[in-house]
Amino acid sequence: MIVVGCEPLIQLYEILLRAPGVFGTRFSGAGFRGCCLAFVDADRADEAASFIREEYRKVQPKLASQINDKEVMICEAGDCARVI
Repeated sequence: MIVVGCEPLIQLYEILLRAPGVFGTRFSGAGFRGCCLAFVDADRADEAASFIREEYRKVQPKLASQINDKEVMICEAGDCARVI
């Protein structure tokens, strides 16, 4: 697989692939200024978030120092799109 994007985003993507409880990950938005999304086992979401923060600090210490804890957002999927 060929991954195209800026180095920090590719590194984040690769960390997500190794994170505990992650089923899959992808870029969202533009690969050069976007973000990564991951599908994670709900029971391991906090563990995955801690792993991601720790590993990202190793490869991008300067960027990681600028990121607060809100940069990792744990969300639940909704039922589906529907008319309210």
